[in-house]
Amino acid sequence: MGRLNTPVEQAATLAWAAEYCGARHGVGDIASVSDLRSRFGDDLRRYFALAALSRSTTAPAQMVSDALALVFRVRVVLEQSIAAAFTDLASRDGIGAFELSRAPLHGHSKKQGVSIRMPLSSCVPSKACGAACYAHDVLDAAPASVVRGAVNGAVAAWYERGDVRQREDLLGALWRPVRQMVEAARKDARLAAPNFVRRPRIRFAHVGEFAPFPEFANTLAKLVYEISDGEVDCVVYTRHPNAKLLDPDLFAVLFSLDESSEDRRRFVPPKARVVRSAFGGHITETVDVNFLEHHRWVHIKPSGTGMICPSTAPETKIRTCDACKCDFCFKPKNMRDTHAA
Repeated sequence: MGRLNTPVEQAATLAWAAEYCGARHGVGDIASVSDLRSRFGDDLRRYFALAALSRSTTAPAQMVSDALALVFRVRVVLEQSIAAAFTDLASRDGIGAFELSRAPLHGHSKKQGVSIRMPLSSCVPSKACGAACYAHDVLDAAPASVVRGAVNGAVAAWYERGDVRQREDLLGALWRPVRQMVEAARKDARLAAPNFVRRPRIRFAHVGEFAPFPEFANTLAKLVYEISDGEVDCVVYTRHPNAKLLDPDLFAVLFSLDESSEDRRRFVPPKARVVRSAFGGHITETVDVNFLEHHRWVHIKPSGTGMICPSTAPETKIRTCDACKCDFCFKPKNMRDTHAA
């Protein structure tokens, strides 16, 4: 993950990606999450190289274009392979195989703080967002991030199809990680003060979708509410048709559109904010806020009119919600808030 790959290595990455159809290791070979990282290590590294190529500013344009066309499919197939191996392990050894009490459920989004990562295989991508997704950028494409998202997705799917006993066992195993997540959200809010006073919050999800797992999402948000005595808020970003199944009393829901997915307005829940992924910088006044496309080295300038998320504006130096003193996205739509200037 240090030096740039040579043209020969980049060509080899594209050839691998074009043929990639997943790899499912035998249950007997996998005993833990760390085993997943090592057993799928070669595929994880190759995907990371593919993602880097899709964002390259120095590689030949055709190679970058070819990588963009492949990167979402390869990520999804890889995640599905990891999740299948992990689910097989849990089916054999029980819920203890998830090792949930040992590993944190949450991670951190640099922009927004405490968040839960899900797999891209949970998404229903638009024409614009699949390859352009920030999940293919730098650390979000790294092996540990891909594995964590795939494992969280496997946990969510396990809950959705589980019987009463399996669900109870899973929630029991999740209690400690959720408590840790609540404390991390509180710490984030304390660190924002005194320059910016806001409520603690958790983003569902930084990468991927929770809407395909609505019972798990609602149960997890309720657990956050109970453990935090209502102090920690849950916010969900979604493009998914199942968005209306997310409990608006537990979540602040942001439904994301882009230029290629305006037809999804029919899926917007009544109490949701409508936001826009402004790919190419195209903003509009038909949404509550526009998120300008931004990657590690590129921050797109806006064209059109409409409210812009200040942390995505080209002139912004510190690209976090707290640095911009903005919590517009995290409050219920019926509360009239002033967006940071």
